[in-house]
Amino acid sequence: MLAHGGPSSLEDIPAFLEQVRGGWPCSEQLVEEVREKYRFVGGASPLPDITHRTARKLEEACGLPVYVGMLHWHPLVEHTLPQMVTDGISRALVICLVPHFSECSVGRYHRRAGSAANGSGTDLDLVDSWHTLSPYIEGLVDSIAASQRELATTPGVPAHVIFSAHSLPKAALPSGDPYELQLRETAERVAERLGLPHGGWTVAYQSASGPGQDWLGPSVGDVIVELAGRGVRQVVLCPFGFVADQPEILYDLDVVMSQRARDLGITLARSQLLNDGPALINSLALLVDGWKG
Repeated sequence: MLAHGGPSSLEDIPAFLEQVRGGWPCSEQLVEEVREKYRFVGGASPLPDITHRTARKLEEACGLPVYVGMLHWHPLVEHTLPQMVTDGISRALVICLVPHFSECSVGRYHRRAGSAANGSGTDLDLVDSWHTLSPYIEGLVDSIAASQRELATTPGVPAHVIFSAHSLPKAALPSGDPYELQLRETAERVAERLGLPHGGWTVAYQSASGPGQDWLGPSVGDVIVELAGRGVRQVVLCPFGFVADQPEILYDLDVVMSQRARDLGITLARSQLLNDGPALINSLALLVDGWKG
């Protein structure tokens, strides 16, 4: 299982940021800004622990050893693959904990794993995407429905649903990259299951970073402004491009975006992520069963 990774303490943040930035050092201002975000969510990223719990549960579900490799923190992919070789693993299924494929997101994970395994004698079978698996879709449906109940919407006036995913720089997307189409396909299936009306949901993007680049949009913030202008007063925000809690959710959405919504007169409920719950474990187990079969 491949995941992004995250620092386990405030002291780890400079080294973590250097990993994310490909070895480029960070300014003290950037380090302190990121530290403040992590302080707010408890001083560490919950993502690694969630990922390791998911691995243990998947082991129980499928009866096979499950290894974890991180893109930007320990255990790095480059450390996990040699351990697998030492353990005698000759073939492995590689699943990225990102449901939707893009060459510059999941593709990057695959390239790192392939490079680490090159010449090792371990063959890798790569899962590109799993954005339409039934347990994943049903998990999103249940989570959004719970948020709808939390808002206690007026009968006949459902809350507008924003599906959010990580934005990507347009210049980095090759021609025919399926990312946007897969996001919409997932959103359409969930909207149909929930009976959302036409115009009652939107796919938006978050976590764009770095000046001077054109990123996929619209942003979640822009959509909330537009909805407020239309008189919408209740919104469910479903970060369906993420599967586990991390600061991009716990801070960027739960703190920053929720405050922006309140300032605009909108009550916002953020749907819970799958984390290491049954919807995610069952989705991953389906992938493993199909591979074994």
